[in-house]
Amino acid sequence: METYSNPTSRAVQRYYWQFGLSMAAYVIVILLSRWMWHNANGRWQTVVALFPMIPAVFVFASIVRYLLATDELMRRIAVISLALAGGATALIAVTYGLLEGDGLPRPSAWWTYSVFMVSWIISSYFVRRHHQ
Repeated sequence: METYSNPTSRAVQRYYWQFGLSMAAYVIVILLSRWMWHNANGRWQTVVALFPMIPAVFVFASIVRYLLATDELMRRIAVISLALAGGATALIAVTYGLLEGDGLPRPSAWWTYSVFMVSWIISSYFVRRHHQ
């Protein structure tokens, strides 16, 4: 294994491991919870449905640890990317909300999350490119 002397490089390497393991756990737990949910009843369905939040907290913690361990430029890129993603998501949500009155279906909250994450990935690419 390579040894990194740059603190940002070490932070990136640590982030990939923590994020990767947390996401793997999330996928496994969500698949298990969906399978278990059909066999549960009453309040247990709610508890089982929320099981994936445990690894999701670790995913969030890995992102926070990464941001705190990186340099100012990486933090700036992350903040600008998040702001752009939030703004784009808000514009898309408001636009769609205005069109819902015209008979469009009411999508799940998962769509908002998905739009935000895709916007974050796209904006991160362009913001990183701008700062190179």
